[in-house]
Amino acid sequence: MSGNYLVVFLGAQSGWMRLVDGRSVVRQSGLESLPTSDEQGDEAETSVLVVPGTDVATHWTKIPGGLTTAQERAAARIAAEELSAEPLSRQHLAVGSAEGDERCIGLASRANMDAWLAQAADYGFDPDLVVPEPFLLCPPDDGARILSNGDDSIVRGANRAFVAEANIAALLLGDTPLENITSEQFEGEIGEALEKLPLNLRQGDYAKRRQLKLDPGFVRRIAIIAAAILAVTLLIQLTMIARYSFAADALERETVEAARDAIPGTVEITDPDAQLRARLNALGGGAGYGEIASATFTAVRETAGVELQALIFDVDGGLQVTAAAPGEAELVAFQQRMMASGLLVAPGAIRDGGGRQIAEYRVSAP
Repeated sequence: MSGNYLVVFLGAQSGWMRLVDGRSVVRQSGLESLPTSDEQGDEAETSVLVVPGTDVATHWTKIPGGLTTAQERAAARIAAEELSAEPLSRQHLAVGSAEGDERCIGLASRANMDAWLAQAADYGFDPDLVVPEPFLLCPPDDGARILSNGDDSIVRGANRAFVAEANIAALLLGDTPLENITSEQFEGEIGEALEKLPLNLRQGDYAKRRQLKLDPGFVRRIAIIAAAILAVTLLIQLTMIARYSFAADALERETVEAARDAIPGTVEITDPDAQLRARLNALGGGAGYGEIASATFTAVRETAGVELQALIFDVDGGLQVTAAAPGEAELVAFQQRMMASGLLVAPGAIRDGGGRQIAEYRVSAP
């Protein structure tokens, strides 16, 4: 069974027709009443733009099987260069489907292709197929079929399809057996001819760009899923924030309890960290290894020529520091910088070593 088509004719006798199951159900002259793509109804329908056969040159040529699409087009281009009088750069080359060991190729100027598609677009029509007029005739098994169209003849053979003036067509056909068909026969077999179409010009640079149509129900489902994902993500973040908040509160309570155990009496615990430090200082504690070492390293960095040779942390919480310098002046400056940072510095003996002065210090927190 043939399919459903909306067929639009360009040229001097413009018009359109609708085919349902291969049979014509509407036939109109002119394009003023042409349905747009949005008015084609619920049934699946193939849109066809029929262009004048006089503006399309068709040829059948042998192209080997088993080639890729790019290789097929390259082979067709080589054949077209031998058949075309115009440069291929100004023409659109279309390659048809295989028919035995031969392939139909079509040549139309790019200017015509642009004009045909622009004219269709002016009427809100975006065709799926662009077909030269002779291909609306079903080919015979032998000879050729011919339809008179004013002064022109539309000719379709097994491996030929063209439109020419009647006398020129007769010369081209010679002794070829002919079957003359009427306009009624022509319209009656358009659906069958479209089912076996050997060439569609809408390919390559002029291929139809498919438009993505989203189902509203699908969009709603995606929106619901996205909202659910967002809600779950937000819930996870809120849960993590709550966990961190509860953990921080528990840690703060533990710190308060530790401060309450360490600080005697009935002192109100308002700042556990500061109050514990104050208690430690009151008990004779002070800065640890990290603070003393940091201050010592700073003094070394800021005193030119001083090199730190040893740093030992003793059990009493102090540091045994060994430093080397070019002379005693640098060692004195080093000691003064440590003392300026708040450290208690007890210098030891100074001795020579490798041409440098070496001094030892015991450094502790105040």
